Parts: sequence; C-alpha cells; structure tokens
Amino acid sequence: MTSKSTPPGPELLDERSIGGILVHLLGLFTGFFGPILLYAVSDHEFTRTNARYVINWHLTVFALMVIAFVMFFLGADEITVGGETTEVTLLPPPLDIVFGLVGFFLVLILLIAILLTFVYTIVATIKAIFGSVWTYPGSIAFVERYW
Repeated sequence: MTSKSTPPGPELLDERSIGGILVHLLGLFTGFFGPILLYAVSDHEFTRTNARYVINWHLTVFALMVIAFVMFFLGADEITVGGETTEVTLLPPPLDIVFGLVGFFLVLILLIAILLTFVYTIVATIKAIFGSVWTYPGSIAFVERYW
C-alpha cells in the first residue's frame, strides 16, 4: 500500500517558494503594500497565488475600516476638540443615530477582523510551509485570477 504524500526536498521546492511562505508575514507588517510589491515582481506561481490571497484579505480589512469609520463619524452628533464639546450634525436626527449604531457595530467587526488577521497569518504561513495555498475566509476577491 502506497500513500501519496508531499514530495521530499528539491521537488517540493520547485512547487513552492520562500516568497510564497513569507508573503503572509510581510502582509502582517506592511498591510497590502508589501504583498502587492511582491505580487508585481514575482514570476513564481506559488508566490503570486499566496500574495493574491494576502492582498485580498488586507484590502477587505482596509475597506471595512474606511466604511466603519465613515459611518461612525457621520453618525456622531458632537465632537470634543481641546476639551470643548462642539455640536456637529451632518445628518438629520433619525439618520445620525442609525449611522452611529451601524458604524459602531462595523468598528466591532473591524476589531474582530484585525484579530483574525493574526490567526489567518499563522494558518496561511503554516499551510504555505507544507506546500499548499490557503484562501483567507471572508475576503473579497479584489485581485482576480489574472491581474
């Protein structure tokens, strides 16, 4: 009985690359900027595929951050500057409460996504070490297959 396992040594290195492994850690420290650079300069398919998934995840978190803070601040009806409270109403009264609550919940989801970034980085790096590509769950496919 023969079992199918990953090829040893040099054959496995032909299928994967160091860049494909380290791109996940690079994304943890540089967001989507480092993986975009690596995606642009690499010609190894394993590296480009891993970089694409890292870029997609970090762009998803960035988009969530922008939307959450815009919604939250549109819902704010007063701000404190230099210890003085100033009333600022950008939206009519019923909408400011809705935008504020939605923004608050999106900020909570953003905090969860930031925590998941650390978990996903560890999982994706371990998967890449063993030669497989892991898709980050919940990410939006900003970078298509042939970008």
